[in-house]
Amino acid sequence: MKNINQSAFDASSSYILNNARYLEKLLLGHYFISPCGEKVVKALKMYQNKDGGYGNGLEPDFRMSFSSPMATSIALRILAEFTETEGALEQINLALLYLESTYNEELKGWESTSKMVNLFPHAPWWTYRATERELSGNPSAEIVGYLYKFRNIRDKLDIIQLKNYYLNKLVSSNLDEEHELMCYIRMYNHMSDIDQDIMLPYLTVAYQKIVTINPEDWNNYTPYPLKFVELSKADLFEVSEDLLNENLQFLLNKLSLIGHIIPSWSWDSYLEEWEVAKREWSGILTLDALRILRRYKLL
Repeated sequence: MKNINQSAFDASSSYILNNARYLEKLLLGHYFISPCGEKVVKALKMYQNKDGGYGNGLEPDFRMSFSSPMATSIALRILAEFTETEGALEQINLALLYLESTYNEELKGWESTSKMVNLFPHAPWWTYRATERELSGNPSAEIVGYLYKFRNIRDKLDIIQLKNYYLNKLVSSNLDEEHELMCYIRMYNHMSDIDQDIMLPYLTVAYQKIVTINPEDWNNYTPYPLKFVELSKADLFEVSEDLLNENLQFLLNKLSLIGHIIPSWSWDSYLEEWEVAKREWSGILTLDALRILRRYKLL
């Protein structure tokens, strides 16, 4: 397979630099030009509220200024890469404080967002409805992963009990939803070797059930193989070389054709705000694609 050509890489980089958020511009520079972790951490601080949680559109599909566990999980996902960077641990400590204060003991986790989201432009799937059943692992399983990773920073919650609860939940559930699987993979990344050995067989079964291997479907909103493969530095799932190459070629073709990745979803209301979110998502997805291609030495 040929590497991405220089013109396609330049077009993708230019798209991010000209259209993406400041955060993605910095991440592009950090990963592909020169490390700038301090700038990335400072940029994330702009999304953090006084309560320690994150909001202000960090999750582009809802424009709520108030904090939410979902946006906070995204911030911690990034900060986990920059723990040695000045200012990162301060943000992490405040984020954990927010998560401790918003933990729902009855539900054993966190609702993705609050009813305040309904007051702001948002995608239809983010319209708040009170949870009347057991929470899914999205984003609670991922959050538990960060609480476990940073358990020496704050320990108000019984993280071992929480960790075991979500391990048991994974083992006993019939996991069949892609975003929940993604959250469990991110949880897996921060677990002990013993816990990872417990989780992996169930993650593998869920992956085999959920992943879409038909290339004709990949232009739709579908969980193609690389959506899961790129979530962990470890090679968790067996993917045939032919399928992997076909999926990589899919991304190469996308970038070579128009120089960026367009989201495969849309909103049905707040259409003016959707255009802003769409551009932000294009920056995120394009950066993700470039990072995947670099992982497989196609840059």
